[in-house]
Amino acid sequence: MDDPERDQPITISRRRVLGLGAVGAGLGYLGFRVWTNAAGFRINTVEKPTPSVDPAAFRLTVDGAVERPFTLSLDELQALPSVKQISDFHCVEGWGVDNVRWEGVRFQSLAELAGVKKDTSFVNFYSEGDLYQDSLTLNQAMLPDVLVAYWMWEKPLEKRHGYPLRLVMPRMYGYKGPKWLKRIEFVPFRETGYWEKRGWRVDAWISRG
Repeated sequence: MDDPERDQPITISRRRVLGLGAVGAGLGYLGFRVWTNAAGFRINTVEKPTPSVDPAAFRLTVDGAVERPFTLSLDELQALPSVKQISDFHCVEGWGVDNVRWEGVRFQSLAELAGVKKDTSFVNFYSEGDLYQDSLTLNQAMLPDVLVAYWMWEKPLEKRHGYPLRLVMPRMYGYKGPKWLKRIEFVPFRETGYWEKRGWRVDAWISRG
């Protein structure tokens, strides 16, 4: 499906933030793996092994407090109107990568397809492997730069970057953007995320100094 916005990047850039600030004391890195690649990313994951997804069998589930729950194959998702977006990535550890080029579907578009029910206040996000999850308020998730991304730097996500899908939430630290995303659930309550259970902030806004 063609989209007139497809080739119009959205530039959303913020200053890289150094230091942990007041993000949380219980950082607990037991079992936490870190890789570094040429693009400047340190690839962090708590999953062992790294999830491996068969693209032919993959389905994204969108359900919960919605009028029209649905599932989408990767091809069906990529057939929806897409956007290209340039935004900085910030990790709570103090490092960041400027001007990451993403492509995917706006979260807003999926919410509109599902028809969010009245009094729904939160959105839960679940990763492959059933270990990692996180959440946003509905208002946070509906910000225009929140993406369900399937491409990074003009090519499909690499396995360690969350293939086939990851949530991109540029205004918060990276742990608020689950990789290997498989389910989006609209709910009236918030599920405590993986790292929040270990002392990290629930609303992980990037400090603007």
